[in-house]
Amino acid sequence: MRYEYTITKEGGESEIMKAMSWKKLFKSLLIKYPEFSGWCTYMNKKGHVQVKSFNKGRETKNDDKTIHQPKRN
Repeated sequence: MRYEYTITKEGGESEIMKAMSWKKLFKSLLIKYPEFSGWCTYMNKKGHVQVKSFNKGRETKNDDKTIHQPKRN
């Protein structure tokens, strides 16, 4: 598999799942845990850490402005 995703549930339990893409992981995660609440962490192809949050089986938007600050000239 191309990517390793660290799946962390709200209770703090974590496991590693492998998948070829984010879409395939998302689908297999919701088949395994239909009402999943927690977050997924992985490193993308450019080496940046990505975090995706879930609440009751739906992906939630991260409003953390500290991650995506514009570059200063």
